Amino acid sequence: MKIFAIMKKELQSFFYSPVAYIVFSSFLMIVGYLFWVILISSRMASLEPMLYNAAFILLLASPVLTMRLISEEKKSHTIELLLTSPVSPFEIVAGKFLACFILYLALVFLTLQYPLILSTYSTEFDLGPVYSGYIGLILLGAAFISVGLFASTLTENQIIAAMVSFGTLILFWIFGWARHIFENFFGQLLGNLSIFDRYAEFLRGIVDSGNVIFFLVFTLTWLFLATRVLESDRWR
Repeated sequence: MKIFAIMKKELQSFFYSPVAYIVFSSFLMIVGYLFWVILISSRMASLEPMLYNAAFILLLASPVLTMRLISEEKKSHTIELLLTSPVSPFEIVAGKFLACFILYLALVFLTLQYPLILSTYSTEFDLGPVYSGYIGLILLGAAFISVGLFASTLTENQIIAAMVSFGTLILFWIFGWARHIFENFFGQLLGNLSIFDRYAEFLRGIVDSGNVIFFLVFTLTWLFLATRVLESDRWR
């Protein structure tokens, strides 16, 4: 119940500030524009380019959504009240993660208009890659938010939190390049850590259990690290 109380409070704070509205409107405008440009230029009823572009735009937007989750509490010194209240660091992290993840799901839900448009006007539209692509997009979003939440626990400066989150996500995004640079075990190992390469398989209509487990473990690892940071703050 404490987790849901924190989640509810966090959701309300999102919509009391202009951040959520700016992110929602900017994301939908950019994705909508790219969807129509790609559709008109390629004349192909495929959602893969839109989902690819949406993932990159969300990589840019997620640090903006997550940068204030803990940083704002630290700056306003309300984190001390939370840590000394009968609420565990895990409940704080879980509540804030769920609030941001629900916001992310709402953002993804608004893009469902595009597959509906394609399925309405195309008789050869394949829904298989759409289902797998959206599964990948949801798992990718959970990974983005977990990294951003961890970054937000490190500092009271929201800009620094956003930059740490963005830098970490870019790093895990481009790890796949290592396969082409180091054609050995090391390159393969780094390549396996690439969230983009694993997400790209979902776009091709492949729902591999290994990729699903990777994203779940990736998300839980960063949430665990965020919890440990808050626990260390409690004992300072």
